[in-house]
Amino acid sequence: MLSRRGIATVLQSLLAAELVAARGRGNPDARLPTHLPSVWPEAMGIDGGTGDGLGCDSLERLWLAAAVNEMFNLHEVGDEDCLLTDATFGAWIDRVEAAWRSGVDTITLTTSGTTGRPKRCPHAAASLLMEAEFLGDLFRDRRRVVSLVPAHHAYGLLFTALLPDALGVDRLDAHRLGPGKLARSLTPGDLVVTFPERWRWLERSLPAWPEDVEGVVSTAPCSPDLIAALHDGGLSAMTEVYGSSETAGVAVRRWPDASYRLMPHWRFVEPVSEDAPAIVDRSGRSVALPDGIRLQGGDRFRLADRLDGAVQVGGTNVFPDQVAARLRERPGVREAVARLMRSEEGSRLKAFVVPDAEVDLTELRTALYAWIEAALPVAERPMAITFGPRLPKSITGKATDW
Repeated sequence: MLSRRGIATVLQSLLAAELVAARGRGNPDARLPTHLPSVWPEAMGIDGGTGDGLGCDSLERLWLAAAVNEMFNLHEVGDEDCLLTDATFGAWIDRVEAAWRSGVDTITLTTSGTTGRPKRCPHAAASLLMEAEFLGDLFRDRRRVVSLVPAHHAYGLLFTALLPDALGVDRLDAHRLGPGKLARSLTPGDLVVTFPERWRWLERSLPAWPEDVEGVVSTAPCSPDLIAALHDGGLSAMTEVYGSSETAGVAVRRWPDASYRLMPHWRFVEPVSEDAPAIVDRSGRSVALPDGIRLQGGDRFRLADRLDGAVQVGGTNVFPDQVAARLRERPGVREAVARLMRSEEGSRLKAFVVPDAEVDLTELRTALYAWIEAALPVAERPMAITFGPRLPKSITGKATDW
């Protein structure tokens, strides 16, 4: 399914994210060891008793082993317990390769699980490789992939592990590069892969792009104004990919095309319901799309409203209604709603809170912001709270913005 290099890319991304989670996202000491290189050597220790490894204790190793087993399905061949004794990063790569040689042909991706339980999404190797073949043809002239996305999620797996394998090109992990160093690192033929908020950062940070550098964006629709600004700065092309953890990639569009086109291994379930669309792949697997669509003829479509109420914050699906429900559980809060800021306000969540009678607003504000900082992942945190005697509604009684 993946080369050894590709497995290492995905495994490093998974272990880094899971180790931070195991140590507590609100814990200032949860960061990864600063001595780790951008590409982990196979000889690196998992426990790191010599000070040059991950430095995991027994409970952290157990957590990481569970994550690897979940993603790579090692339990199918009975190898999951070996991760508890294998000493090095390279040995864990060996376990994944051995499982695939033994017939395991599935990778299980998980949703982010923000304000809710993560969902497991198994993907057959044949389907992923089919998509990688399509992407390899679409980007056949690219000579390197520059990654600014985590490789253990669907988007990153496809573009920073499977695509470099399909093209036979190198991959540059650019997470640690500042704007200046990134600009100096880019060369003609590069394909930069990231999500809308990071593209906005790049547009504001890099006034000019080197010749023949293309971009890919996914996880949320990207503002046409942003893509136009990137083109004005010299980015030679931008491809938008529509998909999800459940489906992996579904469709693509290339700026300035306004409609998406299904990848060739997908087709719409007939008759097509624009308000509740579903797609089916060549194996017969059917999946509901998270968005409504508007057909443009044949396999082309535009996106309509999101069906599950999620919004995108920094490339992460966030559910404002669930954030509001948690706010309503806080002492002193009678009602609360949350929503995404308008574009002129920012790109984060905001909240409107109706306090209980006789509550001191200054104390409530301080308490809510402290709880938000301690309890909610970064993407879910309302960055502005408005207080009022009643929820904002129109004269017809419908919820309105504030």
